[in-house]
Amino acid sequence: MVPGNPLALAQMATPRRYMDPAHMEDNAATLYGGKVRTHPELAHEIARTIRSGGLKGYFYQFLGGVGWTSVPWLPLLRQPTLIMHGDDDPLVPLVNAKIMHRLIPHSKLYIFHDGHLGLGTSARELAQVVDQFLTAPVSSSTGGA
Repeated sequence: MVPGNPLALAQMATPRRYMDPAHMEDNAATLYGGKVRTHPELAHEIARTIRSGGLKGYFYQFLGGVGWTSVPWLPLLRQPTLIMHGDDDPLVPLVNAKIMHRLIPHSKLYIFHDGHLGLGTSARELAQVVDQFLTAPVSSSTGGA
């Protein structure tokens, strides 16, 4: 994975955002980008509702982020695959989605204008994209029957 913005990644090194809603609200734009940058009320909502999985869960999530890659297996995927990525994600740069798209044979890349939390903050738009992907006829070029 191509690493994200160093400031955002440094903030990820601590679970403080889960324990201190004011800290989360103050730093959400740097951490998550996208609509959270331009709509401060979203940062407030995230700070109000986010929950920690505990220190053990946080440790495992952090460990997975620094010690795992699926790159060698991506070319082996044969299923039609939808990759969705925001164009303003400080934690996971867009280039990672483009790499996945090049490596997964039957993939479709959808880039949307939002950040790391786009599945929540752009849910209406992305639900339509998922619905279209799942209901599209399977062609022989995507490995379907």
